Amino acid sequence: MSAVKKKSETCGEQLRRMCKNIAEEISAGPQQVNIHTGEDREEVTASSWMEGTYDIRYYVDSSKRYLGAEILVAGGGPTVWVNTYTKYVEGYWGGDKVLEPFIDELDLDGYCEEMYGC
Repeated sequence: MSAVKKKSETCGEQLRRMCKNIAEEISAGPQQVNIHTGEDREEVTASSWMEGTYDIRYYVDSSKRYLGAEILVAGGGPTVWVNTYTKYVEGYWGGDKVLEPFIDELDLDGYCEEMYGC
């Protein structure tokens, strides 16, 4: 009997999966069930989702009016930003780049706009 080797994911495939999972979670909106595992959890809100992020960069116009934000959600290996201005999860890892669209059902953009106004 020969053992079947499972092909491991490439860095690009891992990055695509990571970005897709983030985009799906944002697009699913507030929920009490993990959409990937089916396990119960506390409701996901913009505020609770933002707790696990590292940085925010704001897009503003020449009058300093808020236009959108980039939220850093991963860094150090793959770098992943959630861009509320373009509505894409943007992933970078080595020479790989992934753009995954999302619908902002968590209202991360509204949350960031409120934080910018503080």
